Amino acid sequence: MKFRLISLSFLLFLFISVNETCAQEATEEDRPVFVTITTLQGADGFDFDEWKEIEEEYFTKVTSKIELLVSSEVLMSYFAPQFGEIKVINVINSWEDIVTVNERREELIQEAWPDEAERAAFFEKQNSFYKSKHSDEIFLTADFAKQIVKEPGQNVPYVFMLKTNILSDTEDENSYDNYKKYVKEVVYNNSKIQAYYPFNHFWGDDSREFVEIFVLDSFSDAELSQYEANALLAKMFADEEARKEFLASIFSAIESQNTSFYKNIPSLSK
Repeated sequence: MKFRLISLSFLLFLFISVNETCAQEATEEDRPVFVTITTLQGADGFDFDEWKEIEEEYFTKVTSKIELLVSSEVLMSYFAPQFGEIKVINVINSWEDIVTVNERREELIQEAWPDEAERAAFFEKQNSFYKSKHSDEIFLTADFAKQIVKEPGQNVPYVFMLKTNILSDTEDENSYDNYKKYVKEVVYNNSKIQAYYPFNHFWGDDSREFVEIFVLDSFSDAELSQYEANALLAKMFADEEARKEFLASIFSAIESQNTSFYKNIPSLSK
């Protein structure tokens, strides 16, 4: 997926000089890591098996060999046409690593396709699966993630529930503390939520974005997780009015929220 990352890498170089000092001030223990999310649109009339074969070749020869790329996921829209919206999510530890990752990517591309004509033909074919429209955003990981435990040889797709929150300009003074309580008491203890990843906006269209990704075993678990969340909330607050006040405090920080569902491609997961 070379072309998706070239445009982003140029932007990353622009930001490095501005943010280098800030990155150095944080300790290794508390430093957030960078998350890049590229949103693509699939071309009409594609052949899914052919697309998968091309992307698996690129993944095997390039992405899987980039040592400093912490993780990578390719997500396809759960409800849109089979090849509608695609999101590529990469996690990288630091700005310095971003530069090294891009340099390493180019090295591996040259090694995998040393013949210039063959290399050009491969990427022409790969790019033919996508429309020219795409967007790039950069986020920083936030506190309170619930990490997934990946099983070796996992070949069944997970369902990713992505909530894009637009934060409000005003909020209840206890909203953040209550959010922390909710995550620790409800999200962490919810058996249907395999993982939870909150991201703060760093670069993109809207500085108010706060993204939450919930990883589930199946789409039906999205509904079941809500039932379990309600039960966990009832354990926290036996009084219904207290529960409503607690949730109202959290949602006072959110102006709007959009929820979308995706599934990953296990063979393209690092």
